[in-house]
Amino acid sequence: MDDITQEAPQSVGLNTGIQETDSERQIEPDEVSLDTLSKEEKDKILRAFKQGKDVANNYYKTEVEPKIIKRMELYKADKNLYKKKFPALSELNNWVSKDIKTTVDWILPNLIEVFNGTESPVEIQGQSIEDDDNAKLLQQLIDYFVTKKNNFFTFLYTFAKDGLVTNFAVAKVYWNREEERQPMQVMADARTMQILLLEQENGRIEIKNIKPVDAAGDYLLVDFDIIHVKSNTPILENMNPSELRFTHEERDIHDAKFVAHRKIVRGDYLKRKELEHVYQNVDEALEKAEGKPSYTTLDIKHDKRIEDVSNKLSDGDTASKEYELYEAYLKVDYNNDGVYEKIIVHVVGDTLLKVQKNTFEIPPFFVFSPEYEPYAVFNEEGFADAWEQLQDLKTALVRQIVINTAKNNRGQKFVNDSVVDMDALMDGDEYVPIRDGKNPAEAVMFSPPIPTDPSAMTLIQYVQNELESQSGSTRYNQGLDSKSLNMTATGISAIMGAADKKIKLIARILAETAWIPIIKFLVLLCQKFVDDGQVIRLLNQNIVVRRDQLNIDYDLVVNVGQGAGTKEAGIQYKLMMIQQLYPVLQNVGIVTPQSWYSIVKDLLEDLGIRTTTKYLLDPNSPEFQQMQAQQQQAAQMEQQKQEALVQAQLQLKEKDINTKLATNLSAKWNELPVDAKVQALAAIGIQTTPDSVAANDSVLRDFQLEQARARSWGYNR
Repeated sequence: MDDITQEAPQSVGLNTGIQETDSERQIEPDEVSLDTLSKEEKDKILRAFKQGKDVANNYYKTEVEPKIIKRMELYKADKNLYKKKFPALSELNNWVSKDIKTTVDWILPNLIEVFNGTESPVEIQGQSIEDDDNAKLLQQLIDYFVTKKNNFFTFLYTFAKDGLVTNFAVAKVYWNREEERQPMQVMADARTMQILLLEQENGRIEIKNIKPVDAAGDYLLVDFDIIHVKSNTPILENMNPSELRFTHEERDIHDAKFVAHRKIVRGDYLKRKELEHVYQNVDEALEKAEGKPSYTTLDIKHDKRIEDVSNKLSDGDTASKEYELYEAYLKVDYNNDGVYEKIIVHVVGDTLLKVQKNTFEIPPFFVFSPEYEPYAVFNEEGFADAWEQLQDLKTALVRQIVINTAKNNRGQKFVNDSVVDMDALMDGDEYVPIRDGKNPAEAVMFSPPIPTDPSAMTLIQYVQNELESQSGSTRYNQGLDSKSLNMTATGISAIMGAADKKIKLIARILAETAWIPIIKFLVLLCQKFVDDGQVIRLLNQNIVVRRDQLNIDYDLVVNVGQGAGTKEAGIQYKLMMIQQLYPVLQNVGIVTPQSWYSIVKDLLEDLGIRTTTKYLLDPNSPEFQQMQAQQQQAAQMEQQKQEALVQAQLQLKEKDINTKLATNLSAKWNELPVDAKVQALAAIGIQTTPDSVAANDSVLRDFQLEQARARSWGYNR
């Protein structure tokens, strides 16, 4: 219920507001409030508000509300509605066809599965490679706020059902900040003052007052509040269409001159907001207003006893009286500069309680109409209107058949009361006495049966076929037709595919006209109101959010059609990639450990395993890096051992070869030619030339001859 377009986080919403008194507030140059506006400007704003409210209320009462009520009655197959449609038949039978309800209730779960059957309600992609990491963070943040801080399923269920039934579902998105404040006072020097200003910039404190202590101004007495944030999240709220008012001059509600949230609140609520410095002039508003708001017909349709309960809960004082509060989003040129200013005003009766600038420039309301009308906010034709005649015709035909059958089963009897004991006959006694021995066949005669027109059943079957063809909801794809003649796989696929196309079309309309705009608005809220350094917990991980990471250019992708069947197909595709494609790509060299980790992680998440850290180790994690380093070190040591062993074996082999070679050479050296000697010496690492070998051979021969002579002389002596 809180508004969302304040400039600072501490002033977001009706529950926090402006914390300073009027005399202490620092007025920003572009701030708009009751304190900054002149009397003429406030009068012009109030006139624009009244004119817009009158036009919007008249349009709601004459066009919007009657059609919504009628569509709700058709969905519920209200017997009072058909009593007006078929007064004569209703006197004899009150059976009603509930084909519209059956069709809507069949479409609804399939439509919900499209959005709720995926891992994420939306995919956010960066427009450049540099934005990918920040886009992932932004998506995690939106997932956290949508699925953890809001009940996404009930919101989506109500939103989709209201759209299918009334063709006018309304949602409001705003930011809610709840905080506790602890007043503090400190004497600060220049260094302490810098710390306090930094803390205020980070949103952890709010400085209320500063006074110099000494004449030189070296010390200051600072009053400030320590801020403890209890909640800082966006809110997704389903709205009753009776609470929305808008002028219908534009085709998009965000472009309308006047859009408002009409709320019934008690005087206690207004006074509390005044104490929180959110509202002003509350006493004046309570005095002028009557305190007796009129509930709309749609309000009473939702709660028939709401007026009785409201009156009984009143104590007769202003605190318990109810008042009509308008939170209106206006376009008005209050300063006469020739350009519309976009502002938010809160009004009770004719009294302005608050005026502020609409920094997001659009009203925070989003409409879903499955029977989409591109040229108007409210479509005068919905699903219920299109199927109304078929449901009416089926109701009338079946009623007539039932009445006819009842008359035949209990037809008229013509009785001669002078012959038959009427008391026994009327009481249904087993034995009915006959007077004077008369023949009972002559005493009682039954009227002939009233034949049923054989074309009635044919017409009912036509109505059923027509309804199924228009809605896509057939007895076959509901699993209710056990006698279908089309039992081939191709035929079944065609029938189911036709129904899926209808649902996917509705899902795409929901995505493009409502859900993507809601997500974009949530992104804007996060960029403005998320605290710098705010921690969110998602999938057992603490994620720290920095504001500068959220200011990116992004694209949104809504995966429409990701139901259970498509999800199973996705699992099969991932298994095929793991088993067949990735091994081939790894041999080519374009698949990394991170690639394997990502595909297996996605597969486990598709299978419903959220905490993948139990089964997988992220290649980017320190644990994985440490394990890789240990494995590389062990591999290097093993390689060194193998290389040393091989080297030792080579050395032993080389030594053996050299020994054998030397032995062979020494034994047959003299017999070898010079060229063979050169090659043999080269094999053992001695480089020489033929001439050198020849010279050495000559020296060797001389040496051998000398040795021979010496041995000869010694022998002779």
